Amino acid sequence: MDDQFEQTALDLYRAQRTAIPAYDAWCTHELAQREDDQVRSWREIPALPIAAFKQLEVWAPDAPVAATWLSSGTTSEERSSHRIADLAAYDAAIDEGVHQALLPDVVARARDPLACVQLQPDRHAAPNSSLSYMFDRIRTSELCADAGVFVGGNFAVDQDGAWSRLEALTVVGQPVLVLATSFALALLFDAVRDAERAPIELPLGSRVVDTGGYKGRTRELIRPELLARIESWLGVTEEWCENEYGMSELSSQAWLGTVAEAAGFPLELDEPFARWTPSTLRVRVVDPVTLEDVDDGEPGLLVFHDIANVHTCAAVRSEDIGVRRGESFELVGRAPGATLKGCSLRLEDVVRG
Repeated sequence: MDDQFEQTALDLYRAQRTAIPAYDAWCTHELAQREDDQVRSWREIPALPIAAFKQLEVWAPDAPVAATWLSSGTTSEERSSHRIADLAAYDAAIDEGVHQALLPDVVARARDPLACVQLQPDRHAAPNSSLSYMFDRIRTSELCADAGVFVGGNFAVDQDGAWSRLEALTVVGQPVLVLATSFALALLFDAVRDAERAPIELPLGSRVVDTGGYKGRTRELIRPELLARIESWLGVTEEWCENEYGMSELSSQAWLGTVAEAAGFPLELDEPFARWTPSTLRVRVVDPVTLEDVDDGEPGLLVFHDIANVHTCAAVRSEDIGVRRGESFELVGRAPGATLKGCSLRLEDVVRG
């Protein structure tokens, strides 16, 4: 599999340099700063800073458009734009993660489909949200029974509707999959507390997916506090809570693997705290100044090589910090305000020479 990934990554690198002028210009700029400008491995492929998705067109000029993902826009910054020419690779990456990390027991037919409650707008209400697209794909798949969407296009949570649906599913003993942002869960729990509604205990096998989503918001919980509130209000313990890490600029997601372990289908992880990634994704943890790989157990900047990004840029340098765990990573959070290598450059200036 590694040989296959290696060859695909190198083939994509060459094709994307040819097809995407902005990426070709960045590669020329970055390779000129190296003592050896040859690219022989996916680890040596120049990674485009994620800011480029805000400043430049990171796609082939004449490519078709199947979807355009925009970043959340919850801060004052420009929104990233990621144009997808074909959703086939995107869908396959989602499905691999769901089958392996989220619903492996349903895939193995060890459990019936779960009733899926979604606390995120559907794609009709949020057509440029990659998260809405992913959640819709899960909720409407054969692995789930659609139990409704309870967040509208204005991102307001229908707290009464959502809680009533969860109560009804509990009464009939139907295991539930809750798909949510952390922010939506916090709002839901605040609302049911203020309305003096009673906690519920979702049926055995129920699970909750949270995806972060606090940037720029006024209500904030650290994840341990969120997990404690999930258990208190929904009766779902930590091992049945999955955290999905993704971004609008990528086509693949990284998962904690907690639910797969609890369901009896553990994932192959190099070390404790490491995240599981699908076959389409590899992650480097690099020194933010030298861009060299850090040692195992050391923190650094996350660089993603996502071969499901077929028509845009497969190598993306994020602004997130993680700890290297074998060939994977443990997520820490956003990089501090210090200028990262290359980020002080206006990418337009690099592209235009």
